[in-house]
Amino acid sequence: MNRGNKLLDYVKLLDSSIQVGGFTHFFGMDTHIQDGNIRNAADLESFMRCQTHPSITRLEGMAIKGIYSAADQNDTWRLALIDKLVHVQRTPANQREQASSMGKRLIKLAHALHPWIDFSPLEDTLAKYESVGCLSTVHAWVNHHLGIPVEDAVQGYLHSAMSACITEAARTLALDGNASQQLSARLAADLDQEWALVSASSTDGLSPSVPTSIKSLFPSFHMLGAGLHAFRA
Repeated sequence: MNRGNKLLDYVKLLDSSIQVGGFTHFFGMDTHIQDGNIRNAADLESFMRCQTHPSITRLEGMAIKGIYSAADQNDTWRLALIDKLVHVQRTPANQREQASSMGKRLIKLAHALHPWIDFSPLEDTLAKYESVGCLSTVHAWVNHHLGIPVEDAVQGYLHSAMSACITEAARTLALDGNASQQLSARLAADLDQEWALVSASSTDGLSPSVPTSIKSLFPSFHMLGAGLHAFRA
């Protein structure tokens, strides 16, 4: 498959017009809007810079790098652990069943978009370790098999998440198109800077010969010493 076709497949997976192919969770932004904490473009920009960007880069961004490394080494246990860590940190307990269904729908969509890929290794891993298949996990696994460079996979995921949040907020807050475009440009630059800082601080790298440390991927997770089966979804 040539690079042009790979990039076309990659773009299709990130298409925000496809609900499950894009991002159907907004990292708490929708709740803040409902509670009146985000009322205008300035509030939204502050929320995205101070909460959303640091969160998605440190969790989803680093998880995607970890999934790539695990896939390179055929380390299914670590892939499942990263998936579970993302799931329990990102998803409120009362929404985990919905998140699990979302991951399954994304796998089904990826099946349809990429019928030449054998998804049984991913599905077998999720079943074996009773894991979920988060959006970031499936995104990373599929793009790894498409031969998309890890930085492209991370940047695509992060910017699609950011764009989905802005689109949803603009609709709810009735922001005009010009204001949304200017906000998107400023936040895109901020997101790139945030990811550069987070990525540079990682000491693991992506060398297949050097296993990626789960602790360094998720330094804030307080139960890293527990076994994998402690994190049942």
